[in-house]
Amino acid sequence: MINLEEAVLRKLKTAQHVLCTVESCTGGLVAHSITNVSGASEIFWGSYVTYDNSAKLELGVSLKTLEKYGAVSKEVAQELAECGLKKFAENPDRSNSTNLIKPKGWVCISTTGIAGPTGGTLKKPVGLCFIAVAMTGKKTRVEEFHSVAQDRLLIKEQFAMKALEILRGLF
Repeated sequence: MINLEEAVLRKLKTAQHVLCTVESCTGGLVAHSITNVSGASEIFWGSYVTYDNSAKLELGVSLKTLEKYGAVSKEVAQELAECGLKKFAENPDRSNSTNLIKPKGWVCISTTGIAGPTGGTLKKPVGLCFIAVAMTGKKTRVEEFHSVAQDRLLIKEQFAMKALEILRGLF
């Protein structure tokens, strides 16, 4: 039986899509999970960890969006995924000397949320996460996820696994 990460990689490889991630609340756990699988270099291009808002801005998220909706919002998750997709897929300086398959498409998944134990509010409680997927030629999809776990690391791991589940379901 294959695990979730292997299933995601197989589906992406079959679909000839290359993956990149932009992670805030998961701190690179999605990328970490993917790169734990042998052969990931064929479909995984790279990741940005945009934990601080200044990193989100540097990637290309709008200051107006951050100020209006806050870092933990579907709007910021969407912009993170779309900015990541643009950086990775449309970069004219991208090297041709990589291990990557020749992609038919690119997919970027982003995470932004509150892992706790502090930082939650009534409107945005600990355990709230927004996960967005931007794909070449398709409308960006954003999902809201809630963890009821109390442990910060467990919450982050659940956020990362939910992101992988969403990816698996798209292919």
